[in-house]
Amino acid sequence: MLFVNYDIHAKREELLSSLSENDLIVTQEKYDTSRGVPEIHIKQKGDKIKITCTFTGRNTKDNGFLEGTYFVGKISESDGKTALRGIILTAPIYHAILTIIFGLFIYQCISLGGFNPVPVILLIFSIFMFRDEFRKQKIIKRYIFRAFKNTFSKLNEKGR
Repeated sequence: MLFVNYDIHAKREELLSSLSENDLIVTQEKYDTSRGVPEIHIKQKGDKIKITCTFTGRNTKDNGFLEGTYFVGKISESDGKTALRGIILTAPIYHAILTIIFGLFIYQCISLGGFNPVPVILLIFSIFMFRDEFRKQKIIKRYIFRAFKNTFSKLNEKGR
C-alpha cells in the first residue's frame, strides 16, 4: 500500500491530459522488458480517478488476480493549484482475507498454546504469487510522478 499526495500549480485539465499521455510517460520509464511492458489504464469519473497497470508482451497473461493493483484517488483544483491524493492498493480482497486468517492464527496460538504452519505458508505463498503485483505499485507511483513532471515541464515551456 502506497500513499500518493502530489500538488502542482496547474489547471486540472492540464494534469489530466498529461496523465492520459500513456505512451509518452511509459517510454520515459526504464524497466525490465523480460517481465513485460507496463500498460496504464485511466478511468475518471468526476473528481475520482482510477489508474490500473497491466503487463503486456510476456509469456503468461497478466490477469490482475482479485482486483489487481490500482490507484484510487481524488483530483481537486482550488486557487490554480491541482492536488492528486489517493492510495495504491494490491489485491485488497485477498489481503483482507489473509489478514483475517493471520489474526485467527495469532488468536489460536495464544488461546490454545499451539502453532499451526498454515498461515506462515500462506504468507510465503502470497509473497511469491504477488511479487509482480507489488512491483506494479512502484510503476504506478512513478507514472503519476512523471505525469506531474511532464505537466511542470509544459508549464515552463509556456512561461508560466
